[in-house]
Amino acid sequence: MGLTSFCVPEDRGGFGRRADAAAAAASELGAALHGSPFAALTAATHVLATSADPDADDLVADLLAGQRVCAFGHFDQSRRRAHLLDGVSGAEAVLLADTDRDEFILFTDPSAWVMDPVPHGFDVSRQAADLVVDAATGRIIPACAAGDRLHGLLLAADTLGGVQRALDRTVDYAGQRQAFGRSIGGFQAVQHRLADHAVRVRGMRLLVNDAARAIDADDPTADRAVALAALSVHSGATGVLHDLVQLTGAIGFTWEYGLHHYQRRAHQNARLAGGTRSAASALAIAEGWRDAG
Repeated sequence: MGLTSFCVPEDRGGFGRRADAAAAAASELGAALHGSPFAALTAATHVLATSADPDADDLVADLLAGQRVCAFGHFDQSRRRAHLLDGVSGAEAVLLADTDRDEFILFTDPSAWVMDPVPHGFDVSRQAADLVVDAATGRIIPACAAGDRLHGLLLAADTLGGVQRALDRTVDYAGQRQAFGRSIGGFQAVQHRLADHAVRVRGMRLLVNDAARAIDADDPTADRAVALAALSVHSGATGVLHDLVQLTGAIGFTWEYGLHHYQRRAHQNARLAGGTRSAASALAIAEGWRDAG
């Protein structure tokens, strides 16, 4: 459908810099528990399409056409390792952000890396893996801060979509489930909890939308906006989802009802983004709190 081209310049076959559209798509994909590595592909195509590397043209064209998959992650130079790589299923290329050196490294030879998905099977809707690779087998891509920023935004949007869908399902359930002769949604104990969650999710959406607009506008506060959105979503989503499972009673705990899939995905997205500690650290740096631990 061309969704991964939202953040690719028009002269490279994309729709231009539309982080807001990409975030909206990520939210819907998260709500559907779609298994595609949308965040990884969108971030990778953005970095490659906006780089000055002419050798990336063919790869960008293949990615936009859906003919190849590029995984995305962060590289640890000291360990020659990328922990928890996004988009590993069928990946024929890997783009790693080396934040210590402010650059990206592109790997296009699958025989030169080893992937281990075993430790990361918690989210059954999508595959992630650890990767071991030699940086010498890769190609340096000029830095593009917006690529890493975009990946973080889309992971938050994906989680947000899942939380919203789980909340909508729980509200519907509360209107149908009967107890003591009335729907459980008629009891204030349930009403107040659902209302609190609705307000929290609305706040998350406002922050994600603000971050997307900041990226689109090249706003100098974009890093802060993305960090704030990521911190709000990743720190709040799992708690909201846990309570929604409680509110759906016994059926909410079953494998078939599926609310746990959203909870699993929210945990995995937070890990892919580096966790809430990473978001808090990024926010502290954006605010200028250099000695904030």
